[in-house]
Amino acid sequence: MALKLGLSTLFGRNLWLIVALIVGGQMVNALAYAQLVAKPRLRQSAEATARSLQAVAEGLRLLPEGQRADFVARFNDRAGLGLDESHRQRTSLLERSYLSALAAQLGVPDGELAWRREASGLIAVRPPGVAFWLVVPSVQPAFRFARTWIIASVVSGGLALLGAWLIQRRINRPLARLVEATRAVGQGQRRLLLPTDGPVETAALAQGFNEMAQALARDEEERLLMLAGLSHDLRTPLAKIRLVSELLRDSGRSEPELLDTLDRSLHGLDGLLTQFLDYARASHPAEQDQPPVDIALREFLGETLALAPGLPQPRLIDGPAVHRCARPQALRRLVLNLIVNAQNHGAPPIELACGEQAGAAWIEVRDRGPGIPAARVDELKRPFQRGDAARSGKPGSGLGLAIVERIARVEGAQLQLLPRDGGGLVARVQWSAVPR
Repeated sequence: MALKLGLSTLFGRNLWLIVALIVGGQMVNALAYAQLVAKPRLRQSAEATARSLQAVAEGLRLLPEGQRADFVARFNDRAGLGLDESHRQRTSLLERSYLSALAAQLGVPDGELAWRREASGLIAVRPPGVAFWLVVPSVQPAFRFARTWIIASVVSGGLALLGAWLIQRRINRPLARLVEATRAVGQGQRRLLLPTDGPVETAALAQGFNEMAQALARDEEERLLMLAGLSHDLRTPLAKIRLVSELLRDSGRSEPELLDTLDRSLHGLDGLLTQFLDYARASHPAEQDQPPVDIALREFLGETLALAPGLPQPRLIDGPAVHRCARPQALRRLVLNLIVNAQNHGAPPIELACGEQAGAAWIEVRDRGPGIPAARVDELKRPFQRGDAARSGKPGSGLGLAIVERIARVEGAQLQLLPRDGGGLVARVQWSAVPR
């Protein structure tokens, strides 16, 4: 899993929070060490050194002049005994603080204590009233603390990175499952259950999602059942009205024009009820439980053309032999709804085609009508939405493309409404590429 360190990700926020807390803690520890340990030790060291220098100065005054240089040389050698020093040209902050404290202990104004860097890297001072340079103990070993602190901070940052990655793994797994399940629900799948194992918080989140998905599935099933029941029940009175219309026509006691208008209205109502039933069937659990079978798409389209109602009659375009696993009944309703949509709202010629591109199979229904503006494509895929041309043209329920969209989603495909070269609309249903 790729590590994303930006603050826009939960992992990045966890990581930088932990790193900031550790580094902040290290800085507080360093500050506390400097105030409570380093500075008192520095003052004690300066005080001890000042006493030693004062004792040496007093001893030099008591020694004969010829022995003083030898005494100073032995003192300087012992001052640097056992120290591993590097040559430095500039004093460090710690050394400057040490010299200031030493000057204060010797009663010299700050900045006026004479000092120099020896060839060994040690610092030598010349106390007041002394003509010789005396080497003072080094404070360089204190720098090991700074090095240790930097190394500890780097190691702590690495541990923080490892800890954040472990946290990310524990948090991301249930979140990733939830994201995938949410997308699936958004695509129309309702019968999804997340595992409720793991920590109490993630188990409660998964349980809440499962309850929501089940409630959505129950509500949708009830709505679809009601829609299918109403559509089915309305067919009986429509059949009786159609029978009465035929009897009146046979008896010759009614005006033929009125009966023709009645027949057209009945035919339109029958088509609307058919669409309602198709919409209810598209996501019905019993329909989804039917197993998919391997379908030769071109032969399937040829068989479906024979069932296409109305005019103009579509024609099948030559193309390659393409196979796809799908539910035949659902796929046939999908194609017929696309054909009816092209007949009602498009213009001839209407063409059916199938093909495959980069392993992705597709079916297309093409017409030469006014097409659909790109801004309204998503809107017209929703139920009961009709195009501008449909409002002033043939009546409809606005369910045709919604039925196709729902069936395509259940079949693992996607409905695309594309402009056709030269004018018109291309309604394409495309499956994802099949892994080879």
